[in-house]
Amino acid sequence: MRKKIMISLLLALVILMVSERPVAAKADSDVIVFYDSLAKGTANEGNIDSLLRMLNSLGKRVTIYSWAENPDLSQASEIIVLQNKNDGLTDEWADKLTKSKAQIAYIGANPPTFLADKLQLKTKPATDTSITFQTEAGLAGKPQLINETNLITSFKGEGFGEMDAAENGKATYGVRAGNYAYAPMFQADNTSEFALMDLLKAVFEIKTTSNQYALITDVNPFVDFDLLKKTADTFYAKGIPFIVSAGPVFYNQDFQAAKNYAEILRYVQAKNGTIMMNVPVVTYGDSPPGELESIVQKSVHFFAENDVAPVGVTAELYWNFDKVYGMEGFAPFNTGILLPNQKIIHTTKKNNGSAFEKSPYSVASDFYETMSDKKNFPVDIAVTYSFFNNEKEINAAADKLAGENISDFRFQDHRVKTSKDTIESSAGSLYINNQSVALDSDLKYIKTQTKTVKQAGSLEGFFGYQNTFFTIVIVLSLGIIGILFVFGYRLYMKKYMK
Repeated sequence: MRKKIMISLLLALVILMVSERPVAAKADSDVIVFYDSLAKGTANEGNIDSLLRMLNSLGKRVTIYSWAENPDLSQASEIIVLQNKNDGLTDEWADKLTKSKAQIAYIGANPPTFLADKLQLKTKPATDTSITFQTEAGLAGKPQLINETNLITSFKGEGFGEMDAAENGKATYGVRAGNYAYAPMFQADNTSEFALMDLLKAVFEIKTTSNQYALITDVNPFVDFDLLKKTADTFYAKGIPFIVSAGPVFYNQDFQAAKNYAEILRYVQAKNGTIMMNVPVVTYGDSPPGELESIVQKSVHFFAENDVAPVGVTAELYWNFDKVYGMEGFAPFNTGILLPNQKIIHTTKKNNGSAFEKSPYSVASDFYETMSDKKNFPVDIAVTYSFFNNEKEINAAADKLAGENISDFRFQDHRVKTSKDTIESSAGSLYINNQSVALDSDLKYIKTQTKTVKQAGSLEGFFGYQNTFFTIVIVLSLGIIGILFVFGYRLYMKKYMK
């Protein structure tokens, strides 16, 4: 009995020691993001997700830790500290970072003393003020109402960007000297994203290009093919190359509806449209080993055998931080675009993600339209539109993009490799299994939309038959009720006439 007690105590001691040991930073990570809070319910909410997508577009593999996790950052070479709350780093953490040899970028109101000393920082507070952020290249957005921030008044080193705080004056957005950089704030969905990118590129010595692409999402086998054709025709007529994020087909690939879907995507290809495969829709957080890998391979093969060449993958950000999705879902692709999270359904969440060789930063079209005419971005971007609802929306987007410098994505080098297929893009040409893809704009299968909808096996056709059935049942029921009502009324009247 005593022996069992001793063994239990030893096991408990071992578990305690393991639980208190700091988490070691991943050796294969490029940059550590070390944050205090997700800033839920504040003006900074969403800035961590934006930062993770930004770093992916800058070609960085990321590992993310909260301050509460007590990670061991002694081996990290690049660290971003993100302070969303009012309280700054603890003295213990400030001391650890002081001794670190890493390149460090600090974002937040209260930089540690060692960083302020290195950069010779002086700041002044600004509250309830309107601020316009501007990048090094002159890219500016609409003014943002900021509740509380600091404005840099003096510093040592190189300044980046500008914060125009109206009556509070103008200030440098961020500063950098040697291995250290500082910016007082950063929010999602405003121009501070791009001002911060300039700063991070400098401190981490990142080289980028600055192409602009147009991306249309939410295309799948159930969209209006006539509207998709109209989109392709309109963009082509105005000389606008574009990318379509197309949903996969991995079941019922021999159905006529699936063939029609491949046919309209071939048409899009012929009209300067580049296809990227969107990941499968997630309905529950479970995926047995190998299942997603098989689905992705089947989906790529369906496109390949129908002469559609998807050059990359699109997915919501959280896929990159999932043990299954990030590995099996992304494995075949060297190009990808991470979209903002809409609905997160993890299998098993992890704190480190991979990086694509090419990954334009997705910028919502309404945000893009608020920016100044000097659209010189510090990184490749994809101006992102959800699939259009009508021709008016198509024409409005085309008119806007016609005046911008939109590049053709297929002129970049892309590669998709599965056990069955190899898809490549180079210098504007597409290749499937080493064979050049013929760009054919002749629609062979699609005759009218009504014929497409009623194909056997189509869910739309199924629901159409359901609606017809229920309509007949309701009409017959109402007729029977009407007859019974008339019959009952006559019996009632006869009773009192007697």
